[in-house]
Amino acid sequence: MGELELPVGKQRDFILEEPARINLLYGSVRSTKTWSVNIKILKDILTLPTGNILFVGNTGTSLYRNVLTPIKDLVGEKNFELRAGKKECEIFGRTVWIEGADNTSSYKKIEGESLLRAYVDEGTTIPENFTNMLLSRLSDKGACLYLTCNPETPRNYIYRNWIARQDELNIKVWKFTLDDNPYLPLEYKRDLEKEYPKGTVFYDRFILGNWVAAEGRVFGLFARGMHCEVPPATLRPKELRIGADYGTHNACAFVALEKYLVPGRAKPTWYVAREYYWDSVVEHAQKTDADYSKDMAKFASEQWGYSSGQPGITYGDNTSKMYASTIEVDPSAASFILQLQRDGLHKARAADNDVLGGIRKIASMIGNGDLIINSEKCPVLVSEMETYAWDQSAADRGEDKPQKIDDHVVDALRYAVNSIRV
Repeated sequence: MGELELPVGKQRDFILEEPARINLLYGSVRSTKTWSVNIKILKDILTLPTGNILFVGNTGTSLYRNVLTPIKDLVGEKNFELRAGKKECEIFGRTVWIEGADNTSSYKKIEGESLLRAYVDEGTTIPENFTNMLLSRLSDKGACLYLTCNPETPRNYIYRNWIARQDELNIKVWKFTLDDNPYLPLEYKRDLEKEYPKGTVFYDRFILGNWVAAEGRVFGLFARGMHCEVPPATLRPKELRIGADYGTHNACAFVALEKYLVPGRAKPTWYVAREYYWDSVVEHAQKTDADYSKDMAKFASEQWGYSSGQPGITYGDNTSKMYASTIEVDPSAASFILQLQRDGLHKARAADNDVLGGIRKIASMIGNGDLIINSEKCPVLVSEMETYAWDQSAADRGEDKPQKIDDHVVDALRYAVNSIRV
């Protein structure tokens, strides 16, 4: 620890300044927020008088990954010991308690404690009542809280209760941006900006480091003139994935994604090549699981051929066939998944239903040219992409949720995209 060289700029100021009761570091991803607090808390561990220290994460796993492992790397294994069973670790011979706080009952874990220091990682994921209890536990003389987070909606309690009231409180607020990290290569910064593209709430939060609400179009960057074209006729797809959003009273939708290796591009390009859409209200006819399973088989066979119970791509000579690597189905549709499997579509499985992660991934892939929609074959998807919007009433409650209106093909696309590693 003594050999570490203090940085210049904002990190150095934070590390050397006397802390306030609440010390909040927020801003862009990879902007040295956590690194700065790690150095600060190590300084405290070495110099502060007797008193209890607590590290908090959303879960023990996330805390170990984000905080404890980097600290172990800084101090060396001989100066660090994790005692997971006791929910504590020892750093430079000093015991530090560790705790997860992933639900509103978590505050009970720290009732009765008296603390000198608390370090909260990913603060926006920690329930408000836990943080309130934590502040009440910081009762020793000179006690303080360090909290790091990426921005979310301004309705989040951290912005509402602390940042918006910083003139009234014993608090120091530090905003970090990518430019505050001198160790990030320019190429990596550019990659981050591609992962969180302009025109999305994710860019405003994770690149610019601003607290902004999710408002307006979810895919504000999408334009059919820029992001729609037919798959290249001269190339063969290398992989096929299908996503399915299930509905009996609501619409049911399938999408098929083809993976192409386009000359001149380092990364694969995925084309949304075709869609299936059945709205029982519009069609005045409901379908059963068995009906939809037959439609799935037909959906595959019309474009790619169908044999041995697996949808696959069949070329003109019928000698080259590629089967779907996966069929990602609405995870709430357990009976439909079972029906597909009974009918021989063994690649059908419950999809990853991470809504915000899937939205971010779709936006990133579209912005980078990694995802292209065949508008001729996917007219409903294109229409949904242009109208898919954030729910304003949810935003007023401090939540990021899209409206559940005209979203069936987008949901099918999200299921398929969530299965792709980019």
